[in-house]
This record gives sequence, structure tokens and C-alpha cells, in this order.
Amino acid sequence: MTLLTPLTDDLWEARDELRLPGGIVFPVRMTVVRTDAGLLLWSPIAIGDELAAELDALGAVSHIAAPNCFHHLFLEGAKERYPSAQLLAAPGLEEKRSDLSFDGPLVGNVLGTEVDLLPIEGIPALNEVTLLHRGSRTLVVTDLVFHVLEAKGLMSWFVFRVLAGTLGHCRQSRLLRWATKDRERYAASVEEVLARDFDRLVMAHGEVVESGGREALAAAALPSRPVQRLPAPGR
Repeated sequence: MTLLTPLTDDLWEARDELRLPGGIVFPVRMTVVRTDAGLLLWSPIAIGDELAAELDALGAVSHIAAPNCFHHLFLEGAKERYPSAQLLAAPGLEEKRSDLSFDGPLVGNVLGTEVDLLPIEGIPALNEVTLLHRGSRTLVVTDLVFHVLEAKGLMSWFVFRVLAGTLGHCRQSRLLRWATKDRERYAASVEEVLARDFDRLVMAHGEVVESGGREALAAAALPSRPVQRLPAPGR
């Protein structure tokens, strides 16, 4: 069974399930990006020998990125498997995971020229950084929005349908909205993301939005924003 699935040129996904106490099942995705420096593992999942072999066939892993303060469970295992890769953290994660030795923050042009790093501000518990893969017009987010279409089991249904309010839709969890402390900074940073040129939307939890990703993100992340067809920048 192939564990890596191509999304587009130089972009792959690997899916898994995170099983939490009480029978809650979270679908999770690691996004793999080929850069000039090597492979970037964005929000790593557990990497077994079979998945590692598929990654090795693509090239050397150069960077491992934790894109927010929630997605850090499998960083240690990924770093052990790829000790020469740089381990990069979203703002605030170095303090939360002081047991890990990070090589730097996930800011600026640390990943080279193929991608842009766009932070989401105003949610200090999360401090998410999104990734724009310019060549394929793909935006990769983590917990900013969910797109889980089916729940596995009653407790998973309760979490996604009742608590998060996202089941069956591309939406932002109401739990994340409650965690937003500075709504003006949050809205401004999302608007900065929406000003970029992307069409595909990839998230850590749920199905990829292959087309219309900018409109889907606008509706999910800024639901009070006036409904409009967003023009593609420069087109």
C-alpha cells in the first residue's frame, strides 16, 4: 500500500488517524513539500519504516516543521529518524516543548524561495503559521479550518458535530473562535493570507479543497466577511 499520495508537483500528503481517549478519532495529514534544500515535513505524523522508505525515494528530508502549538506529538520521532533535518517551531512552541532542541522559528524565508510563511495572529494558544506553495497555488493550514466529512464513532461525531460544529463542512472550529483573543489582529492576518494567490486548500484534518480554496477559507475563517467572489491576484 502506498502511504504517500501526490497532491500536485512537488507536493504530497500522508494520512493517518489520531486516536484519543474516549474513542475519538481525528483524521490527520502530514504535507510533504519538495524544496531546493530537500523535503519539508509539515506537521509530521508517526513515520514508520514503510512511509520512511517512500520519503527516502523522493529525496533527503531537510526540514521538519511544527506549524502551531498543538501539532507537536510526533516531532521527536521525526527528528530521531532524520537527525540532520532542521526542526522548526511555530512561535511559542519552543517554550511549550522545552524538552526538544529546535533549530529555529518558523518565520521569514527559513524554508527558501518556493514557499511563503504566513502567520495567523490573535490566537496565542495556537500561533498557527500557514504555508503558501506558490508554484502550485496551494495553501496549507493546520487547525485554522477543518473539513471532516464523516466521523468515526459516536464520540467523534459529538466532537466534530457538537463541540467543533464543523462536521460535513469546511469550517473553523467554534473552539478556536472562543480561543481568539485579539479579533482585529486575527482578521488582519487572515486577510493577508486571502490576498495571496492560491486555489487549493490543504488542512491537517479533513479533505483537501482542490479548487475554490480561497473562497472556502474566507467563508470559514472570516464568516462575517461580506460574501464575494475573490479575484485571483495578478490574474
